[in-house]
Amino acid sequence: MTFKDEDLLAYLQGTLSADQSRAIENAVEADPELEARLMALDPIAGVVHDAFQGVPAKTPAVDLPAPGFAPAAQPVGLMRLIAVAASVAVIAVSATFWATRPAELGWAAQAAIYQSLYAPDTISGLDNSPAALDAQFAQAEAQLGRSLNREVLENLPDLNLKRAQVLSFKGKPLVQMVYADAQGQPFAFCVIRQGAAAEDKPVKQAVLSGLATATWAQDGYGYMVLGHDAQTDLSGQLDILTSSFSG
Repeated sequence: MTFKDEDLLAYLQGTLSADQSRAIENAVEADPELEARLMALDPIAGVVHDAFQGVPAKTPAVDLPAPGFAPAAQPVGLMRLIAVAASVAVIAVSATFWATRPAELGWAAQAAIYQSLYAPDTISGLDNSPAALDAQFAQAEAQLGRSLNREVLENLPDLNLKRAQVLSFKGKPLVQMVYADAQGQPFAFCVIRQGAAAEDKPVKQAVLSGLATATWAQDGYGYMVLGHDAQTDLSGQLDILTSSFSG
């Protein structure tokens, strides 16, 4: 069946009968050229078509409402199809979002992101006088509920202790010891109180946020060592810290 532009315009305006509208819809499904003519006559349809180009191909099947139920005074046909397509698109986009959303970051990943922002200038001016460190360690140990073996931390090889800072992750105290290495580059050791029910974990080394890291957990506390880049050798400090912080 051949349709004139006048027929297609009447369809878009909702002035055709249900039978005539159905005939055009059936023809559009089988005739891409007719669909292109119809889209060209309605600029809104073109916008909708472009907007849905990125919608995933696999979408829930939808039974279209029978044309006879459309109010006579309202446009039918393509506008009804657009409304249904919009609903399907919302469902598809929502499903895709929930299926592909990134996993929530744990404390170690968040600490690595924070540490990756440090530069030599960040730590060069920190006050690491004995009085400042006394106050910082007192606060940190009170928050964690344990000793931080300060003598060990102040004598790690090739590192200059600059600060002990109290942070928090999901309401759990997290203490970050900040150091400058021999070249003035940032280095860090973190301790978080996870609770008595937390699982013990062996040492695991990984690169997080571009930094060499090592993590482990024991007796309700989590520990983390962070270098200044992905190639930082952590072995010298890691041996001392794992033996000194075993719970």
